[in-house]
Amino acid sequence: MSRHHWEFDLEDGRHIVEFEQGYFLGNRKITVDGTTTTERGRPFMDHSGQYPIRLEGHGAAVWVTTNGFTYAFDLVVDGKSVTSGRTATRVPRPPLGGPRQMQVLGAVAAVIAIPLAFTAWSQGFDEYRYQNASATASGVVEAKSTSAGRYGTSYLLSYAFVDGAGLIRRGRDSVSRGSYDAAQIGTTRVSVVYLRDDPSVNRFSGKDNVLTVVLLAVGAAASAVTGGYLFWAGRREAAMLVRLNEIGQSATATVTKVKAMIMRGVGQVIRVEYAYEDPFGKRRKGRGPLMYPTEGATYSVGGSVRILIDPDRPGDSVLP
Repeated sequence: MSRHHWEFDLEDGRHIVEFEQGYFLGNRKITVDGTTTTERGRPFMDHSGQYPIRLEGHGAAVWVTTNGFTYAFDLVVDGKSVTSGRTATRVPRPPLGGPRQMQVLGAVAAVIAIPLAFTAWSQGFDEYRYQNASATASGVVEAKSTSAGRYGTSYLLSYAFVDGAGLIRRGRDSVSRGSYDAAQIGTTRVSVVYLRDDPSVNRFSGKDNVLTVVLLAVGAAASAVTGGYLFWAGRREAAMLVRLNEIGQSATATVTKVKAMIMRGVGQVIRVEYAYEDPFGKRRKGRGPLMYPTEGATYSVGGSVRILIDPDRPGDSVLP
């Protein structure tokens, strides 16, 4: 639970506002001059945005902003921040979609690629040895068991066999429901394949993991490529935003689309797309950051919007 307290003076006297918000459930408790109201939020979704409060004769709201990791709270009354006394210009926006989040997602995807690649290599090496350095033996079923998983029930048979050195080895592998039902403990014989240099690695004959290895390798490669692209794109966008804030030239664009969507963990968000002509007369396109519906409602298709463009790279633009 996050708690925040503001005391300030207006023409009608002194006011005290307290704001409490639960991270997991998103519930809020707002106390204005001793009067408390409770608002129910959406679990894991209501983390940032504008939350209006009742302050007679004034427009007031608690603004909660986040960069995806930390949160900032401010009380805005009649367009001014109670904390700083300055005009509040930065509207709270969802914590996703920015360059920092793109870089974080890219790093996460790259990290995920590491265990996928290791698993693909390990299983691929075992599969190579199964194909080129294995032996077969006859085993007997010792036990039966099932395992309930996300994609259904797995049927498992435990077995024992004698390897080439005359030692008793044991293993367990999955079978079809029919084979599982037909198997008899102590009497059913099964064909087993094992690695000559490591008989503890074994399975039923007739199986292979080639498809699994291929899928793991493809997944590792896709994660690595996606991670690298997201990290690069995040760094490029961050540099672009810094440059536009420093030397960006103001221009007028036309809103071409106001797209509403539901984003998991955030709720409804708005994305504004726009078109403009650069200084050379070439038509360009761009899109703004993710917005909450309150801000998104101020835009309409065909309306004008102020943007910043890079004078040296007119294809780069930003909706402040």
